[in-house]
Amino acid sequence: MKAEGGGTKEMLEAAAGKRLWVEKIYPAWLPLVLAMGLVWRRRWWRFLVGGLNRPVLFLLLFAWNFKENTAGGHYLHFLVPGLVVMAAVTASYSDLVNWFTLRRTFYRVLDEYLLAPLGTRSLLAGHLIAGGGKGVLMALLVYLAAWAIVGGFKLSFFFVVQLAMIAFTFAALAVAVAMVARGDKDVLMFTNALVFPLTFFCGTFFPVERLPGVFTKASWFLPLTAGTYNLRSLALQGVNHWSWFLQSLGWLGVLYLLAYLLLEWRRQD
Repeated sequence: MKAEGGGTKEMLEAAAGKRLWVEKIYPAWLPLVLAMGLVWRRRWWRFLVGGLNRPVLFLLLFAWNFKENTAGGHYLHFLVPGLVVMAAVTASYSDLVNWFTLRRTFYRVLDEYLLAPLGTRSLLAGHLIAGGGKGVLMALLVYLAAWAIVGGFKLSFFFVVQLAMIAFTFAALAVAVAMVARGDKDVLMFTNALVFPLTFFCGTFFPVERLPGVFTKASWFLPLTAGTYNLRSLALQGVNHWSWFLQSLGWLGVLYLLAYLLLEWRRQD
């Protein structure tokens, strides 16, 4: 009996040691990223078509019919970075907020996550990396497609970093909305009230300087304006404006903190 008990104890200690060894090599958020990646891999054609059709449609129907120079160049060069931003926002926000809300309110999968030995930071990081990574990938595909059609754009390290910050910012917003939404109708309400106006008041389709009066200054307090302008500067001139970069980074920190607090609130609820 003692030998059997000692053997069981040794087996448990060995299993615990192996688990700690695995956790040191593989972060706790990795299974969440892989799980969402498997779902998106099976439906890659749906996400590809859904992510490319709107930017390409805007490019064909609007850009080629405008001859006006804007911001020192052809309107087409002004529009493409805005389409890239729109693709990043749509891919990182829309799919993740629907994924999270449906699994929290209908399938109750979030309850299993919250009961599992998984920290709030790891749970949030897994979804942000998966959702934001998908947004970056989709936006880069749009950028490469526009580059092949139009040309004249630059691709640099800071361009990818700025694009990732935009995608992760709206992935964090998706998690925050999913924590308070009670269903798909609430998600639609938040999307129409928060996300949809940003695509028109943050310099994606036209300069904010052309907004009337107080709206020009107010637009710079929105979470997308600085990132959009810095991404456009990086795409056209290859110049990184640190003030815009840091403002975009600040919005990422604010929305990450909001998502973390709401997720922790759900854990304690």
